[in-house]
Amino acid sequence: MDDHSSLIDSVLRSNARMTTLLAIADGCDSTQSLVDHEIASKSAVYNAVTWLQEHGLIYSPRLKQWSLTGVGQVIVEFIDEYRQIESVLMTDPDYWETHDVTALPPRFRLRLSDLAGGEVVRATETRPARAVSEAEQRLKNADSIGAIIPVYTDRLADAASDADVTRLVFDEAVFEEVFKETAPAQLDATELIRVTNVSVAVTVTEDCLLLSLPNLDGAYDSQTEFIAETVKARHWGNHLLDYYWDSAQPPERDSSHQN
Repeated sequence: MDDHSSLIDSVLRSNARMTTLLAIADGCDSTQSLVDHEIASKSAVYNAVTWLQEHGLIYSPRLKQWSLTGVGQVIVEFIDEYRQIESVLMTDPDYWETHDVTALPPRFRLRLSDLAGGEVVRATETRPARAVSEAEQRLKNADSIGAIIPVYTDRLADAASDADVTRLVFDEAVFEEVFKETAPAQLDATELIRVTNVSVAVTVTEDCLLLSLPNLDGAYDSQTEFIAETVKARHWGNHLLDYYWDSAQPPERDSSHQN
């Protein structure tokens, strides 16, 4: 039998195999029902069923009935994940082509499907501040905020000033700049702050995820904002915050600021 990676390739390369497998997963449990649903020609369905059975993706628990094996279920879930990632990338191909997704840790790139349903908001000639304004409004409406901050802007900081801060992960250079320009009293809650090297901007509120990837040259892009409102997207953002928070360090307070 082929190994699992070549099994996946073989399923994806054949539309009849893939649609037959997905149809069985959706409840078409007999060859006749598969034919009746016209997912492929009759001969293609019969050939697909034979192939799927021979390769251990489906089995017959009862006469004339098909069900997924464990391997079949895993491959169905892989296909679903693949399609959701594709839907994220195809929502705005230009954004993903021109921004550095490698700024995200590998495990989070593999979970891009969690961002399905989001949209890219970008500046236009008639609304050059559209992306910033959209983020600003979201922050003004937020009750709680956690964020990864590679670039500091007074406008967005002011917009978030009334929200409860759950945690902030600053880029080290940015924190040094902010700390020097901010009254010490405003940074007393250092238990809510961590410092590390970051290049991706993320804000998670109780309602949405705001994501800003750097351009391919590493420069921060203030002209676009990826926004998603689903529970899965917010969980993705919070898990990303966990990742950076756990590897970051508490800020070191200069003794000259501790009076």
